[in-house]
Amino acid sequence: MPSLLSQLTFWLLFTVVVEHTFASSAAGTETLVGIVGKDFVLLAADSSVSQSIALTASNLDKIAILADPFPSGRPDRALTNRYAQHVIAAAAAGDAADADRLLGVLRAHAAIREFEVGVGCDVEYIDCEKSTDDAQSSIAQTPSSPAGMTVESLANLARGQIATQLRSASPFRVCLLVGGMMPVEDSMIATHSLSCSQSAAGSPSDLLQRQVRFASAPFLVTPEEPPIASTVSSPSAVASGLVPRLYWLDEYGSLQTVPYGAHGHGANFILSILDQGYRPDLDRQQAADLLRRCFAQLRTRYVINSPEPPCIKCIDASGCRLLR
Repeated sequence: MPSLLSQLTFWLLFTVVVEHTFASSAAGTETLVGIVGKDFVLLAADSSVSQSIALTASNLDKIAILADPFPSGRPDRALTNRYAQHVIAAAAAGDAADADRLLGVLRAHAAIREFEVGVGCDVEYIDCEKSTDDAQSSIAQTPSSPAGMTVESLANLARGQIATQLRSASPFRVCLLVGGMMPVEDSMIATHSLSCSQSAAGSPSDLLQRQVRFASAPFLVTPEEPPIASTVSSPSAVASGLVPRLYWLDEYGSLQTVPYGAHGHGANFILSILDQGYRPDLDRQQAADLLRRCFAQLRTRYVINSPEPPCIKCIDASGCRLLR
């Protein structure tokens, strides 16, 4: 009898601990990953939703487009400048109703802001008194005021919404990864490039990677020290007037600008792979391979496996496209 009672007590405590652990994070068993590359941002998310031990959906797209002035493609990329509205995407995990409500608010604010500053980004103004060539060149050469919201302002808006509802009766149980291209002023380009070159050997990401390589050197066949990557944003991206940005938000309103980030219990397995394999000069193929390594590790070590492959989207100056 005592053994049966002790077993029941053990399983009761085990159930309480498991439920508290899974409820401690809004993302829970869902997984979100984001990587900043040379001139792009990659967002990846699993496509499954589960309640306790039951799988309720396996084909859900958790990466939403918050601002996309040209969903069918920009008419002429050469006529646009860095001040135009650019695509902003957000990967959300947590309560499905809260995520839909928060993303709807952010999408509405982005649309309102776009039409407050003009007639919309998909409308081109041409002066009829000038010739066509002169009008086209004036559009290409004359910078305009920022049209719509930037990824930084939208991330801060999301942070404000989460913080405002935090102590209310219906807080947002949502974790976000917000990514997009950020316009940089001409006066900031030289300063940004100088600061990147000065911090090439001492950024926290580089120091962390050196510690990981030093700790794993006895277990490697060829433990050579690779050269340290130089920047968090490549000089070519800065010179073009656009730099990629990734913002990490949790359900408590914490906002951080990160070169890579993850949400969910799967982040315990993913962040070590990102710490070791991330470089600021990754191209699209290398960044996508790194993301696939992360999800392959989850399928190997994580107790909860998604039956479908992850959804990966790339956001750059040309827009947003689905990689897988």
